[in-house]
Amino acid sequence: MKKRNVHWIWSAGLLLVFGMAAASPIDIKDLIREAVSIPSALGNEEALGTKILSYLPKGAAERDNLGSVYARFGSGGSKIALLAPLDEYGWFVSGITPDGYLRLDRSAQPQPNFDNYLLGHPVVISTQKGLLYGVVSQPAMHLITRERREELRNLSLDLVYVDIGARSGEDARQKGIEFLDPVTLWPELSALANDRWAGLSLGQKSSCALLLGLAEDLGKAKLSQEVALAWMAQSKYPTRSGGARSSLGAIRAKRTIQPKLAIIVDGVPADRGEKSPALGKGPVLILPKEGAAKLKDAVEAVAREAKISLQYQTGAESALLNGLNGEGTEALMLAIPIKFAQTPSEVVDLKDVLALKTLLLQLLQSGRVK
Repeated sequence: MKKRNVHWIWSAGLLLVFGMAAASPIDIKDLIREAVSIPSALGNEEALGTKILSYLPKGAAERDNLGSVYARFGSGGSKIALLAPLDEYGWFVSGITPDGYLRLDRSAQPQPNFDNYLLGHPVVISTQKGLLYGVVSQPAMHLITRERREELRNLSLDLVYVDIGARSGEDARQKGIEFLDPVTLWPELSALANDRWAGLSLGQKSSCALLLGLAEDLGKAKLSQEVALAWMAQSKYPTRSGGARSSLGAIRAKRTIQPKLAIIVDGVPADRGEKSPALGKGPVLILPKEGAAKLKDAVEAVAREAKISLQYQTGAESALLNGLNGEGTEALMLAIPIKFAQTPSEVVDLKDVLALKTLLLQLLQSGRVK
């Protein structure tokens, strides 16, 4: 079966599931599946943002001109914000060859070898006419020279060509391809044993889904303060302020919400040794270099009461925390442990996701965050 048909059947099934959401509670597993299926490369967050908006109360939700989505619940007391990144890493079309191949460039990357995942893999191109599918050409290794094999071991984007089945550059343009169209790897999701899932950008997509599931609970809860949820566009676009690397999306969200307290929900690398967080052992608490002591105490107290295990990571540099913490805002990160982080096969343990959702809801209802 062609991938286009697979994607249509998958999307149609999900639409049926979510069309029944008003009559039954939203299953966070379904939310993760939906989030994974929607490409949201840096600068191309509109489709995922629109999907999130469709589940939020109309009077309580908005979107800014950067593409970030916000929802507000409750009133009175100090304002607390929970934020997750809306964007994932990807590439964009930088050229079209006369014979119809696409050339790629990037706006940001998580690690130097990220481009290597492209070779021989299917990709999705988000165009104004809809999604197109392609594959990055993979030469037969036994038929090329030793020098060529050495080049491919240290892949650069100069060697990457995307085949979409076009016969010429004009044919590619007629199919809807334009310069700067976003490109992501094929978003395949795999269910593993013991409630573990693997997939592309799964830490980021799980964080988005977690906040959306939390929004449903907050709509029914009695809150003693205003709670703002934010899905940050361009969170992976770095800026510099006072020498520190900060996230543009985080800076914009802070200016929009102006929270006293902020909790970032994202993924963090796990299973990397004795001092690394581990999958299935609970959410990971990450503090900024300065501040957040009161918020940390409140999180730990609620975790003890709810019997939720916390893991800790110290010394982590975070552009998201740098963009939110300080200048009247106390911020920390509660992260989902991610095995094989920043690869096409990130692995999460759904027990960690559900534990973090429970922790955040109980924290907001406890009255400890003021």
